[in-house]
Amino acid sequence: MHTDLDTAVGALNAGDHVHAHGTDSRGVDTPRAGYLLAAPRLETGQRTSGRAEGWLVYIGKRGDAPALSNRLMISPDTGRIAHTPEQDLTLWRATTLRETGASARTTNLRIRFGGPATRSAVEPTQDTTVCVTYNTEGWYSLDATDDSCAQIYECRLGATIWWAPLPDAPTGLLPDAL
Repeated sequence: MHTDLDTAVGALNAGDHVHAHGTDSRGVDTPRAGYLLAAPRLETGQRTSGRAEGWLVYIGKRGDAPALSNRLMISPDTGRIAHTPEQDLTLWRATTLRETGASARTTNLRIRFGGPATRSAVEPTQDTTVCVTYNTEGWYSLDATDDSCAQIYECRLGATIWWAPLPDAPTGLLPDAL
């Protein structure tokens, strides 16, 4: 096993708040943030390159039971896990992109993007300031506002995402009214 991953996993206990990246039960690369629902355990699992050892963890909301929907396999070559402070979820919303104020006519809409709000994503997995732009035929591009201007995410207006208004945004106004 990978020494750094073993050390990181060894320092964790059930109930700790963590941020992890691994593969879900379908083998899809998945980031997760939340509470460790059970102690991590060493398992052998199926990978595209055959069977390999890794750490099986369950990450979800406080009080959830370990289940297939919140399971994550962390492999030594691509996975990672770290103890993180709890997030203030009162700032974040898990709604459709439409509710951010985005539309085909919106220009210069900037929000904090926390990642896709899938069924297993119980809280944001990132915190990136993005500019939302309509690019073509119903697709919206969420691009980094730094010098790279790299595309962070692309989705339709009805996609559910984690987002928050920027801290300096006036309260009570829709983002496109800024």
